[in-house]
Amino acid sequence: MYVDSQALSDRRPQGAEAPDEYIGEERPVVSVAALRLFPAFLSSVFAKGATTLNASSSHNTLQERPVILINGMGSNFDAQWRRHGWVAKLEAAGRTVIGVDLPGHGASKDAVGRDAADLILDEAAKHAPVDGIGFSAGAWALLLAASEQPALFARIAVLAAADLVLTGGLHSEAMNQPLISALRSPAEPTDNPMVTLLRTVIAEAGNDPDAVAGYLASSKRFVTVEGLGSIKATALVIDGGADETGQSELVSRTIPHAERTTIEGANHFEIPNTAHCLDVAVSFINKAD
Repeated sequence: MYVDSQALSDRRPQGAEAPDEYIGEERPVVSVAALRLFPAFLSSVFAKGATTLNASSSHNTLQERPVILINGMGSNFDAQWRRHGWVAKLEAAGRTVIGVDLPGHGASKDAVGRDAADLILDEAAKHAPVDGIGFSAGAWALLLAASEQPALFARIAVLAAADLVLTGGLHSEAMNQPLISALRSPAEPTDNPMVTLLRTVIAEAGNDPDAVAGYLASSKRFVTVEGLGSIKATALVIDGGADETGQSELVSRTIPHAERTTIEGANHFEIPNTAHCLDVAVSFINKAD
């Protein structure tokens, strides 16, 4: 089942889990004594603040944990995950899927000024604990979210989070400036294959190149090596043997409970579109703790 996260939040207070089912139309009768105990109950559940839920109060079983999917640069939830079978495969296993688009992409087109990790944390706080899968920029956003609020995440799979992006500063605005300028230019590029490829991804997803460029140009937090070491979720790191940005050895080695799989022959953009990656990642996410 795919969840409209906005509709869910409209029906209940932030941080409160949805009931398993509604029985009848009458409201239950609550005693005065029970009402007096309610503040103490809330204090025990939200003792660590609004963004960190007591895990024992929420989804304790695999089937109950939602799976957050966050796309890579230029794409969106439908183009990245639904079109290539991820949503169908997860739902066939009984999982609830929550889509989070990068700022400037898809449903988050107008959220250019927000940090992608905060969009993930917004959803994770509503449904915690959650599982998550992210690709490329979405993978880095997921790693940052899981490092800042470790208790919200049970299992995460990160695709194409190459070490060089972290160690070489490839995520910085200065490094992305040529790409930003090219996306904002009305002229089609003739000498930059990466820009041509990214423009194709943007067009196929129905995204606005200027909004994507706005996200690239915005100020963003980024996970550190120390932050990776604070992640408590069980993690699967998937890289591609032919990824132009390299492999994820440092990332997988630094996350305390991580394993790594390489998709041989896959370049950066091919990784999430391979049947092998889909099978390995979904099997990992659906594995009992």
